[in-house]
Amino acid sequence: MRDFYTYSPSYRNSLSRCATSAICAFMLLIACEEEPEEINSIVLAGGAYVQITNRQDLQLPPDTTAITALNGGVFSLELRAAGDTLPGGGGRPPALFMVSNNLGEDELGIYRIPSDSSRIMVYFNNRSVSVIPIPNCDWDDPDCFTQVVVTYDGGTVSVYGNGIFLGSAADATELDIADSHALIGADWDINNNVASLDNFWYGAIDEVRLWTQVLPANEMDFRYKNPKNLTRHYSADGLDNLLGLWRFNNERHEGEEVLDFSGNANHAYIHSGDGSFYFSTSGAE
Repeated sequence: MRDFYTYSPSYRNSLSRCATSAICAFMLLIACEEEPEEINSIVLAGGAYVQITNRQDLQLPPDTTAITALNGGVFSLELRAAGDTLPGGGGRPPALFMVSNNLGEDELGIYRIPSDSSRIMVYFNNRSVSVIPIPNCDWDDPDCFTQVVVTYDGGTVSVYGNGIFLGSAADATELDIADSHALIGADWDINNNVASLDNFWYGAIDEVRLWTQVLPANEMDFRYKNPKNLTRHYSADGLDNLLGLWRFNNERHEGEEVLDFSGNANHAYIHSGDGSFYFSTSGAE
């Protein structure tokens, strides 16, 4: 093989230009490759649901890091979701979130109203707090993500939607969820009984958060407009009251674990049931 420098200067220049062009073309090809799109939500349909494990052993003292920490105290439930057109145009109200007592009754539940795509129904201690319209909400639109927040301060249940206060109701009864698991996208009529599951959600679940504190009313608009922020202002103890955080940002398969990013190990599990699910890049901006 001839040494490069034994060629004529003009030929060496030609080779150098070709090599430079090849390198540039390769670098351009790398630069043009699209970054993989981020997963932002799980889409449920026709029987699929997510179950959040309640680790509480009723024979042991209360576990303050399990979801039973909601019992007898203040809390906030914060979530973002989108709906979809319901098959048959109605049926039983689809459940966004539900946790029951030992009788299978709604200790806390959020449902959409099939006949009105802007409304939700909130249950607390097995009674309806109210049926509430949410501004800029359309549960029939799979691209319209809606924020819902329910807070309880020990005497009053307050409901917010898309950053706006929607209403409240007085209730001094403390939650008692016993050993019930929590459900995202379904409810059951008998506590922890899979055979009694119903009220399945159609649409995407972007993120669910549980707090053992009352989120400030003056933060709701900020939270709505900044869906990636867990707090408005940084503090060393700002996340101490975050009991559970489920983001659905990583693809999982049937029965696989959805990590609780709060650090409290309240992990959830995905079940297709009689329906189906898939992960989507859609989500709150």
